[in-house]
Amino acid sequence: MAKTFDFVIVGGGTAGCLLAHRLSHSPAKPSVLVLEAGSNPEGEYLRAPFHRYLPAALRPDLDHGYVSEPEAALDGRRIPYTRGKGLGGSSIMNFGVYLYGSGEDYNRWGELVGDESWRWDSVKESFRAIENYEFDGAAQYAHLADPSANNHGTSGVLKVGLPPLLEKGVVPQMEAVLAAGDKVCLDPNSGNPVGVSIFPSSYSNEGRSTSAIAHLLNPPENLEIWTNAKVQRLIWEGTRVVGVVTSDGREAAATKEVILCGGAIDTPKLLLLNGIGPKAELETLGIEVKQHLPGVGKHLQDHVLAFMSVEVDGSSNDRYTFESNENLVAEADKAWKQDQSGAFALQQSVLWGGFLKLTGLDNLPEYRDLPPDRKEFIARDAVPTYEFINNSLLWPPGTQLTPGNSYMTCIAFLMNPQSEGSVTLKSTDADDNPKIMLNYLTHPYDARIMREAIRSTWTKIIENPTLKNSVRKTLCGPASLSDDDVDAFMRANSGTVWHANGTVKMGKAGDEGACVDSAFKVFGVQGLRVADLSVCPLTTNNHSQATAYLVGQKAAEKLLVEYGLRNGDEGRSKL
Repeated sequence: MAKTFDFVIVGGGTAGCLLAHRLSHSPAKPSVLVLEAGSNPEGEYLRAPFHRYLPAALRPDLDHGYVSEPEAALDGRRIPYTRGKGLGGSSIMNFGVYLYGSGEDYNRWGELVGDESWRWDSVKESFRAIENYEFDGAAQYAHLADPSANNHGTSGVLKVGLPPLLEKGVVPQMEAVLAAGDKVCLDPNSGNPVGVSIFPSSYSNEGRSTSAIAHLLNPPENLEIWTNAKVQRLIWEGTRVVGVVTSDGREAAATKEVILCGGAIDTPKLLLLNGIGPKAELETLGIEVKQHLPGVGKHLQDHVLAFMSVEVDGSSNDRYTFESNENLVAEADKAWKQDQSGAFALQQSVLWGGFLKLTGLDNLPEYRDLPPDRKEFIARDAVPTYEFINNSLLWPPGTQLTPGNSYMTCIAFLMNPQSEGSVTLKSTDADDNPKIMLNYLTHPYDARIMREAIRSTWTKIIENPTLKNSVRKTLCGPASLSDDDVDAFMRANSGTVWHANGTVKMGKAGDEGACVDSAFKVFGVQGLRVADLSVCPLTTNNHSQATAYLVGQKAAEKLLVEYGLRNGDEGRSKL
């Protein structure tokens, strides 16, 4: 017998946990079910800032284990594509950066989908509702960061902020880059991220805040959570989806709606398995076509990164001295577990970098060949061309350094990708991983901008007049800054930032590739919405954790209004 709920949310990830919280805590108190394919995460490496990068490497039990097909522009390499498996989704595994992107991203989003509620003026209010922004830490370095100047939220449940202390080396490195000509951006979440900033993150003095920690602790009686509940089948009544079935046979019925929050890989996979997608692809696999939607699984976009690392003398920072000393690490582990203090609260707690415009972009043929609307968007003042980060982890991981020395690792990122990949089925077996074609750097614009991003980042950090004196040797970087050497390095080292999006793209009815409307409703199907990063009509200029939270928030806002859930009496009568 199916258990019945008002709303069934498939996927307890970044967006899904927030959406479940908003619906279940509304005055009307609808019954809500969250189904998560993974567990409720426990154990090592999940909370301390020092462990920022480790869940992805050391907790394979919390990863779906996806790997791309061979990438033509990356020397045929297959790219591991980590996706969080457990309550909290990829907010368990990500690097914690919390950046909105550009206000122009959302103005463009609103234009593409024909809905003013997606424009920046509305979006920034939605961000305020999500977050509990902590400003005090930045007071110690106000010349480099000052989020308090803007109207950030302080009553949300997601803890966001800047570290109370900056690791050794951060201030002189930032000041060296600024002295060389870049401008500071005191708040990259102001709507204009262009400049050099300390990046806010979803950490607090308690450690990492996942979406599950923020939104699912102490759930109300009307919110039920099923873990280890992988949804394989949608239940149909005509053209309406009325429930789901899990791989172990559990059924859940939805009197109002089923909302898919599985992410940019799993959501299109589930739609395709259930007959929603390109007619020819489905028929080839013998899947009954419920709704022909050619865009399902298409338009996969992602940012692309390349790590660059050098060994530096011990005056730069004390990271390697700490990380290579088992006794110091053990002491820090004990202190963190006791009261969240000590070196684990400081080490790896800071990422800083910049979102920058590329000088001379107008002169590049790869830019001039873009469609006019894309050129106009990329040219907007608040839209960056590329991103760089410094103060990242030792790369390659496990590299042995000279005792007394340390390392400095920077990363170059492509923004506004034009290449598109896809998610398709290998078979009708729901347990088979999908076929993931990332198609990184296959568009000429992407290849050119990534080359310039690598070259600019290396010049800005490694060859900075002040910083280069501490460099002892290259651990990972191009042989030279010539086009040929940078391109060879790019092909051999570029990889994912795990910002996949766009595979169930939002748009206007009739738009090419559009799968859902601006209220997340799947075209041609009743009772079914999608609310995760798969709906993005463009790749926002940020690290996409914040965008995933925004999608969950916007879905909640629209559902609360549509079903009258803001008013308890009215909502209960409709339910």
